[in-house]
Amino acid sequence: MSNEIDQFIANNPNVSRETITKLTDFQSFLIEQNSKHNLVSRSQLDKIWMRHIHDSLRIFYLLDLNKSLQILDIGSGGGFPAIPLAVASEKYDLKYTLCESVTKKSNFLNLSVELLKLSNVEIINERVEKVKNRTFDIITCRAVSKLNNIFTNSHHLTKQNTIFLLHKGINVVEEINDATKCWFFEHELIKNDLEEGSFIVKINNLKKLN
Repeated sequence: MSNEIDQFIANNPNVSRETITKLTDFQSFLIEQNSKHNLVSRSQLDKIWMRHIHDSLRIFYLLDLNKSLQILDIGSGGGFPAIPLAVASEKYDLKYTLCESVTKKSNFLNLSVELLKLSNVEIINERVEKVKNRTFDIITCRAVSKLNNIFTNSHHLTKQNTIFLLHKGINVVEEINDATKCWFFEHELIKNDLEEGSFIVKINNLKKLN
C-alpha cells in the first residue's frame, strides 16, 4: 500500500500533507465500509489511491479555482470523484452537491463527510432527474451512465455556461456520436496518461436538438 501512496504523491506533487492525511482517512473508511455496502470492486481495494483517488483528482486540475463554483456529482456511490475533490479544494470557494439515489450509499457519503469534517459538501438522497430548482456550474459523473442519459437526466440543472467533466472509458467516441443525435455540444477529450482507454470528456454549450 505504501508503494501506491508513493506513486500517488509522485503524480500529485502539489497535494498538501493535510490533504494526504484526510484522503488516507477516507481510503481506510471506504475499505472498512466496503464489505457492508459494496462501494468498489473487491479486486480494486489495493488500488484505491491510483485507480480511484488519483483518477478523481484529474478533474481538480481542470477547475478554475479562482471562481466560486457550484459542482454537482451524479451517482456519487463510493464518493468518487466528489469526496477527493472536496478534500483537495477545501480552501477554495467550491461547493459540492453529491446526488446518490441508493440510501445505503448516501448514508456512507454522509458518514464520510462527517468523518472528514467537510463543510463544502451536501448529500442528496435522490435520483438526479427529481432534483428541482437548482443549477450548477460544473457537473461530474464517473462510471454511472452513457452521455445521452446523463444529459437527459441533468439538463434541467444546467446554466448557459455549465461544463460537464465526465470520466469515460474506451467507448467514449461511440457515446459522443450517439449523443449528437439528440444534443448539440462542444467537447474535448482529455486522456489519462497512466491508463489506456481512460478519458475525461469536457462538454460545453449543451443544447437539446428539436
